[in-house]
Amino acid sequence: MKKQIILIASIVFLVAACQPQAEEGSLEAKQQELSEKQEELSKLKAEITALEDQIAEMDTTQPERQARVEIREIKPAKFEHFVKLTGTVTSKENIMISAETSGRVEAIPANEGQKVAQGTVLVRIENDAVANQLQEAKSAFELAETTFRKRDNLWQQNIGSEIEYLQAKNNFETAKSRYAQVQSQYNNTIIKAPISGTVDNIVVKQGEFVNMGREIVRVVDLERVEIEAELSEEYLPAIHRGDSVKVEIPALGITRMSPVTFVSQVINPDNRSFKIKINLQNRDGRIKPNVLANLLIRDYQNEEALVVPSQCIKKDLKGDFVLVSSTEEGETVAKKRYIQRGKSFGDKTEIKGGLEAGDEVITVGYDQLNDGDPVAIQ
Repeated sequence: MKKQIILIASIVFLVAACQPQAEEGSLEAKQQELSEKQEELSKLKAEITALEDQIAEMDTTQPERQARVEIREIKPAKFEHFVKLTGTVTSKENIMISAETSGRVEAIPANEGQKVAQGTVLVRIENDAVANQLQEAKSAFELAETTFRKRDNLWQQNIGSEIEYLQAKNNFETAKSRYAQVQSQYNNTIIKAPISGTVDNIVVKQGEFVNMGREIVRVVDLERVEIEAELSEEYLPAIHRGDSVKVEIPALGITRMSPVTFVSQVINPDNRSFKIKINLQNRDGRIKPNVLANLLIRDYQNEEALVVPSQCIKKDLKGDFVLVSSTEEGETVAKKRYIQRGKSFGDKTEIKGGLEAGDEVITVGYDQLNDGDPVAIQ
């Protein structure tokens, strides 16, 4: 190496001697001197690098560079798995009332958005003709009832003929039936709230003619609503009435826990699913029918599970593995440990085999590690 340096220096000297010399102290002289110094520095750096590489190969006492990692000791812990699905909010009391008779809308005492009690009159259909018939039927009924009572009293005293008694009884029963029939027709012209709730929609207008069966008004009770959802039949053994469910309604920013109130035991043959229902209290009426809700239903739990962060699990041709911290000959190294995965939820995965309580899994810095690489635990 020393001979090579002397030879290079001699060549540089000869080349410099053959070149025309610039005047001492001139700009050209300074530039030429700078160029020579830079060339010498570049050659010196190359020689230093070569020497460092040679020393690194020959010196076996120099410690290897260690990767800095973080670890987590595996301990038994509770693990839960949840099923995520979307359901639709429905009202338990959501009734569209239809006309039970034909006629013209005479009055609409109720207003949309009005809270009403059960039996409150919502819409009146013109009923003058029916009202007259009702008055006639009532009078005929009262007369027939009085006549029958008198005939019955005489008959009990063996006074009068049997035919007169039977005619009075028949007239009474006929008049009673007629009166009840007309009373029902009259009642059909007065549309009342079948439940306590809120008038959600009035379909008709005053003066409009409606036919029997025409939709008139909707009444909704929003104090109690329910969510309906469908699950695959594979979850049927895991879901029970009373199980707690996390309910999220993103549109309203509502999150709450509610129990499962209904689990169907019948499987839909079209999609192999079954229906569940969850009741919700809604006293302020914020939750509206048909709004979408997200459900988080627990279908599995293990109180003594070994759990690792899901991102720590890697895979090769042999299967899933994690890197654990191990001590070999007094040195801390990363060791590959093949595992059997269980269920995963969120950023956690249950380990069914391959790890034991007390193992130290590398959770930070595992990306660039190979089996047996030395590590420094932070």
